[in-house]
Amino acid sequence: MTNRALPASGQPAHPTLDYPLRYTFKIMGLAADDFAEHARRLVARVVGSAPAEDVVTRQSSGGKYHSVSVAVRLTSEDQRRAVYQALWEDERVVYYL
Repeated sequence: MTNRALPASGQPAHPTLDYPLRYTFKIMGLAADDFAEHARRLVARVVGSAPAEDVVTRQSSGGKYHSVSVAVRLTSEDQRRAVYQALWEDERVVYYL
């Protein structure tokens, strides 16, 4: 067993992503007819394009929530973080990955 030093933050280092890349945001919210489009537009505002054909929606087993996967092309870590910031700020988004 080897000892590995943690970075100064005390958290394990995250793998570095190589940009540009295709990335999928998973966004959950209360079930509504327009939630998938709302989630797609949130992502598109930051990245510039989020084609509707790259959006997949699933309903929770109880039907209360929708899970929306939005696949897009990202060009930088700043862009990825900006999408997560927009999701965090949106009142309709319950959870995201």
